[in-house]
Amino acid sequence: MMLGGFWSHAQLVDKRGPLMRSVRFVFLVTLAFVATLCAAQQQATVKHNVNLRSDPSTNNPPIRLLHPGDVVQLVEANPTNSYYHVQTSDGTEGWLWTRNVTTQGSSSSGGGGSNIPETAISASWDKPAPVSNTLTGEEGSCGETGDGGDTDTNLRKNRVDVPSSYHFVTWDAINSLQYPNAPHSRMDWTSDQLAVITPYEGVAVSAVGYLYNIRVESGGSGESTNCHFTKPPDVDWHMYFVKAAGGGEAVAVIAETTPRVRQNHPNWDVNKLTPWKGTGVPVRLSGWLMLDPEHPDVVGKYRGTIWEIHPVTKIEVQQNGNWVDADSLP
Repeated sequence: MMLGGFWSHAQLVDKRGPLMRSVRFVFLVTLAFVATLCAAQQQATVKHNVNLRSDPSTNNPPIRLLHPGDVVQLVEANPTNSYYHVQTSDGTEGWLWTRNVTTQGSSSSGGGGSNIPETAISASWDKPAPVSNTLTGEEGSCGETGDGGDTDTNLRKNRVDVPSSYHFVTWDAINSLQYPNAPHSRMDWTSDQLAVITPYEGVAVSAVGYLYNIRVESGGSGESTNCHFTKPPDVDWHMYFVKAAGGGEAVAVIAETTPRVRQNHPNWDVNKLTPWKGTGVPVRLSGWLMLDPEHPDVVGKYRGTIWEIHPVTKIEVQQNGNWVDADSLP
């Protein structure tokens, strides 16, 4: 009986050994598949010119050069020898030096999505065509493109469509975006100059920063985008949005509310936002990413970039550690 029991146990072990090896093999294959799937859902955006290489080294000639704004898929989530294994949009696989790219998930949204902001604007994000309307203000009516000037830019400034979701990005992601040295009206730009901003303009973004100042553009002769109206309800606000509480106009990203959008937000009021102006309390601004080509000459003096959040479609302020929509302020 003892001998029989011994052989029965031995036979059981023999039978379970291959089974356990099979289970372990399936587990490892599944784990590898999940890791590959997670990597495939990640993208990387090129931030500096970088060579796509055939292996994670400089031993062999590069396959080709990739440029800022190019988006690739990660084949593997973790780098090898400081190189990411990637696949380009045309299916070419290769390796990119990690310092010249920024990785991000497939998408994120401010005000309810991921709490981890993207560090770069992806060229693959949706950029819906602007929807504008005619402003009926205190000084009369103003069409979708204003009353002249750079009508292509005015059409974007005057958009009234509200994003269904936002990509939550860092302040630096907006401030560091490239733009060409070009005329003050995009209507005079070349196709190559337009191609620099087209991958990014029109993305819906949300970013956290600090409100240095708010300026109601009611002085002077007004702007063409608002038919040179000058009454406060009929003009844009310039919101000086900075990365750090001590920042000033020279380093600000300009975010603008427009009369067309504010008509749907009667509670937006400069006085109500004063407690957050020039303080160490953050705000979160959301809206459409837009480039204003009229102001390159004042970069470093009255702004840090000509990229803007314009128009702003959502304003949130922080109170007691919570985000409060400006529409709800007392």
